Order: sequence, then structure tokens, then C-alpha cells
Amino acid sequence: MESTIDAHGLIDGVDPADDPLRFSAKKISLEHWLVVWGHATSAQVDLAEREARRKRITLADSLRGLQFVDPRVVASYIAQRSGTEAADIRKLIVPPDVLALIPRELALRHLALPLRIEQDGSVVVALGNALDVTHGDAIEQHLRRPVRFVTSTEGDVRESISRHYIQAGLLENTVDEILSMDAATLAATSETDAPMVRLVDELLLHAISHGVSDIHIQPEERILRIRARKDGILNEGLLVPKEVQNALTARIKILGGMDITETRLPQAGRYNFDAGSRPVDFRFSSLPTSFGESLVLRLLDRSNLQLDLVSLGFDGQMQGQFLNLLNRPNGVILVTGPTGSGKTTTLYAALSKLPADKRSIFTLEDPVEFSLPLVRQTQVNEKIGLTFASGLRTLLRQDPDIILVGETRDQETAELMVRAALTGHLVLSTLHTNDALGAIPRLVDLGVPSYLLPACLLGVLSQRLVRLLCPACKEPHPNAEAILSNLPIPVPQDCPRELWKPGGCDRCNNSGYRGRVGIVEFLILDPDYHQVITESNDPTKLLKLAREKGFVPMFQDGLRKCTQGLTTLEEIYRVTTVA
Repeated sequence: MESTIDAHGLIDGVDPADDPLRFSAKKISLEHWLVVWGHATSAQVDLAEREARRKRITLADSLRGLQFVDPRVVASYIAQRSGTEAADIRKLIVPPDVLALIPRELALRHLALPLRIEQDGSVVVALGNALDVTHGDAIEQHLRRPVRFVTSTEGDVRESISRHYIQAGLLENTVDEILSMDAATLAATSETDAPMVRLVDELLLHAISHGVSDIHIQPEERILRIRARKDGILNEGLLVPKEVQNALTARIKILGGMDITETRLPQAGRYNFDAGSRPVDFRFSSLPTSFGESLVLRLLDRSNLQLDLVSLGFDGQMQGQFLNLLNRPNGVILVTGPTGSGKTTTLYAALSKLPADKRSIFTLEDPVEFSLPLVRQTQVNEKIGLTFASGLRTLLRQDPDIILVGETRDQETAELMVRAALTGHLVLSTLHTNDALGAIPRLVDLGVPSYLLPACLLGVLSQRLVRLLCPACKEPHPNAEAILSNLPIPVPQDCPRELWKPGGCDRCNNSGYRGRVGIVEFLILDPDYHQVITESNDPTKLLKLAREKGFVPMFQDGLRKCTQGLTTLEEIYRVTTVA
């Protein structure tokens, strides 16, 4: 008999928190457990069950496809049901000797990844489906030693297997094979031949497994250079013979749905790559140069999308201020910074904090990078006349409450954005300026009358991304006190008087850095700014007023993160200057 939930959240008259054993995963089904503990509504579960029957898939797969429930919530249920521990293996690095305990083929067949060897000699193994005992039995039979199983999501296990078992040398081996070919063979190689297909596939897999954000195919006079950008830094790259340039370029353009016969005009394409059941999107861009077409491949990995403001670099106070603005019924909130500074991720994180089930949310993007549940997302297409301006004009007739405009790049878009804010809509957008204060003269330069800005502009967030120090190998800086004393601005009183420097270990590939975090500045406009904006719009007066009202410049936020051991002063100076 199905339990009933009343208006007070009681199940059969009982609060689940008062009797957790009764409603534990060992006692009830997945669908009932999700509803009882508030992970999904009954309507969502019913729809997911119908989709599961129609597509002949499991309920867990259906919930994941509909984006109703985080896969890690389902993994938590499976862990409780199977009596194992839930484990997050997304950033875990397994030593080679442990990885060698289970062959790649066996790991994929049973979705099992060895994690570590305990002191008593037992092996800890993550399973993607701990409820199927045949997987655990097969692993125990292979290892012939004590095994302790933990539970992770199927997608995380598949991704980790792909990441760990793809050796870094594979790409270099393929390049060595190409280098060993004679000139005639190289010249005859086409985009459909095995070396080109393998080179591109391994290039994409290498990027995914090593956290690369962009791949640059850079033609030079006598060679072709393949470079990768990781954590914001572009490496020197691999060198391949000039003779394979046309075949390699054609192969990439075919994958991206681009015209391989057109080499004189820039083109854009998109390709979905399946990396161990983890779909990863690539955006392709081609540009003619004097030595051939330059290609840039940008990786869009949904599984790495961080929608938590704290992990993006917001402290507690700034997060509270930002959320307060998001709760306003109308106005404009801008996020500024150069390309690759995380503006889109911040906007997605902002949308994830809004009640999409109660408010009408639309986006205009170029392109749509990640799909968000209950949000209607539109990709602009200037070739057919669907620009930010024309799309925004149409959206205003779609009864929106909140509108995200991917970029404010022209006068018409800026004016429509302001008009939408003045007529009762909350508008979020990005703008290319060097800092938060620069957004005000930039909007005026785009044609927005200065007297309208105080009435609609709520706040401007400016940000940059800096590399995070690897927590496993970072070291205290011996000259921290001397460096801090000679800085052009004083260190805040509540900051520790210490700095850190990069070390180098296996976890960070001896770079000393692993991951990135944002350094931010947040300008909140209130009536005190009205007179300065409407009368003079003087940057000096704006900065003076902002400092009086507690505005913290980006450099100072970065300095605080340096003293907390998150990054280094070299990283802060790399992306910004002292205000």
C-alpha cells in the first residue's frame, strides 16, 4: 500500500526525521524513498516511471535523463540499500600499482574501479551498480583477496575508468607513428584514414581526461602545432608534420558539421563526444590564416559544471548580497570579464538559485552551453536573423519573469535589456569590461541614457579565474612577511600574514596547481550612486563613492585568497592589477 504525504510533510502521519529507520533505503523502493526524503515530487517520479517503461530503461536512468534527481542522490540510495559506503570519485587519482589490479576490460564490464589498498591488504573498489551482486562476485574472484566495496554513480565510474586507463602516452605514440611515415604516405593520408581518425579521437579523449578547456590546432610555416589550455595556461604543444594539416583539419571539420571545401571564411561547428557514457560537447571554430586554417576546439563538460557560488570564489557575505539581488522582481544584473573568465558559469549558478518551478525563465545564448531544467533556452543564429536583440524583443512577448541574455554587445540589445528591466523583468547578462565600475560608462557608450541606469542597474559582478594551489604539495612561502609588507595596498587585518608557493606531485602533474577559482569584485548600486551617474559619470568619483560604501576591489579579494593558501600572488598579478 502506498504511503500518503499530508500538507505538513508527514508520511502516514509520521515525520521521517522522527523514524528514519522506517523510511530507510533498506525498507522502501527507490521511488518511495525519493518522495519521502524530498529529492523528487510524486509527479516527477510518475513521469520518470512512464518514460522508463516507454524506453525500457531503469528508473534511475530515466530520472537522470530528465534531470529530476542528481545521480549522486540515487547512488546514496543504492549505497544504503546494498550496505556499502557512498564515495565521490570524480577527482580521485588512483596510483598505477592499484590500477593494475583490475584490467581495463574487466573494469568496464563490471563498472568497478580499484581505489586503494588498505593496511590489512584488502582492496577498496568502487562499483557503479552495487545492487547487482554478480559484479562484486566477479571482482572478488579475480582479485582473490579481501575486498571492500563502495558505491558511486555509474557515470562517475565510467568516466574514472576512461580517465585512468587512457595513458598519456597514447597520443604521443600516435604522433610518433605519424612522424615515422615517409613524405609520400603523409601526403596521401586523408581525413578518413585510420591514423587521422585515431589522432583526433585520442586528442579529444586526452583533453577530457586531463581537464583541458581548449585545444588549439595552430598552423605554422613548416609544422602544425597542437596546443592545449589547462587551468587557463596554454602549453607549448605537440608538433606534427605539415603534410597532415589538410587531412587533420578536414577530419575535425567533418565532425563539427562544417564545410570542408570552404577554407576562405571563418566557420563554427559543434560535436558531441561520448566519453564513457559521459556526453561532452565540443565547440569548433575555424579561422583562415597565412599558413592555413587555425582551429580552436572548446570543451564543454556538463559533469564539471560548478553551480555552487562558494566553489566559484564567493565568500559568505558576497553570496548573500548576490542572492538578495536575484530575489529582486526587476532590474539588471551584469557579470563582466574577458573571454574564459567564468561569466557563463556564474550566470548558470545564478539561475540555479532561482525558483524555476514558480517563475518563467528564458535564456538567449550563443551557444547554449549547458541545459538547465525548467528553463527555456534559445540559441541565437545571426545567419537567419535571430540575434540577441531580435530574440529579446520576442521574449518580451513570451510572458517572462527572468531573462538571461548571453552577451550585451550592441546598442539595440542594451536598450532592450534596460527597457525589459524598467517594465518589470529581472535581466541577467554579460558585458566585456575590465572591472565592475567600467560597466557604467560602457553601457552609456552603447547608447543607454545615463539617467535610466540608476533606475534599472542593480549590480555588477566582475571576475577572473586563477589557478588553485594543489593542496597535496603546496608549501609555505619563506619570505611571506617581507612580500606582504611591500605590497602597494595593505593586507586586511583579518587575513593571516602568510603566503604559499606551488610544489609539485603526481596529483597535479608536477605543476603545483590543480583546478581554478574565481577572484571577484561586486558593485551594488543604491540611490547614493544616482547623482554621480546622472551628472558626470566620472570614474574617479564612482570609485571614491564605491570605496566609501565598502566596495572590495578584485585584487584585494585575490590577496585574501592568497593568504588563505588557495592561490599565489603570481596568479593574481597574471590576471589583474592593483586598483
